[in-house]
Amino acid sequence: MKKIFIIASFLILSALNSNAQDRVFTYTYQSNVLNKGQKEIEVWTTLLTGKENYYREIKNRVEYEVGLGSNLQVAFYMNSKQKAGFDDVTGEIVMEPTEISVSNEWKYKFSDPVADKIGFAGYGEITVATDELEIELKAIFDKKIGITLHAANLIFEPEWQTTTIEGKVATETEYKYDVNYAFAYNINKNWNVGAEIINRNIYFKENKATISALFGGPILSYNANNFWINLTALPQIAGLHNPEGMSGVNIDEWTKFETRVIVSFAF
Repeated sequence: MKKIFIIASFLILSALNSNAQDRVFTYTYQSNVLNKGQKEIEVWTTLLTGKENYYREIKNRVEYEVGLGSNLQVAFYMNSKQKAGFDDVTGEIVMEPTEISVSNEWKYKFSDPVADKIGFAGYGEITVATDELEIELKAIFDKKIGITLHAANLIFEPEWQTTTIEGKVATETEYKYDVNYAFAYNINKNWNVGAEIINRNIYFKENKATISALFGGPILSYNANNFWINLTALPQIAGLHNPEGMSGVNIDEWTKFETRVIVSFAF
């Protein structure tokens, strides 16, 4: 009888986990992966605003995600980025050329946030653009406690950008490392509310300098059947380690405010 109870409990937990939305947050990842053969299309839009003068940046990603089974999933992205800002020299708003890149993601779940003491997954993503190469590595932790969900990510992202210095081609190297924490409260089977907090850091290899800033804001998540939509508003709270001579928020490397929405369809 005890064995039957254990097996039944495991099957129920597995069923709940397999039907659950795999993303509640937009910046902070969870350990869940798609079941074998399950597919998702995700559309991301991130809006960034707030520098010394007018500035607006829009990032778009379209992701095709596939569950491979054995706790493994793969995804492919098409990315674009558009920027427009005030030019002090011309006195006009200048729009930069659209930047296009492609990404490939692999994610493996080692443990489950419901069935195990803590959920844990490893994540790797490579992004290639015409003048840039990025590798993003994540250690993903999460846990469901009653009707609450907690998630934390440790992120390391080396980036190499090809540029010119004094008429010669050169490569600039940056190392980004972030710490994310997110919390969500499950209102009912469709709605979650909560918050995300992100500590962002960049180490510039050439200058041997590090800058960092703290971001945080509310999240709202809705899911129904094979559809979900997540929204996060993420203002910059403070510049923790600013360049020399700067105080308050860091608007050289980041913006005062950003918001992201992700819409997903599973099939």
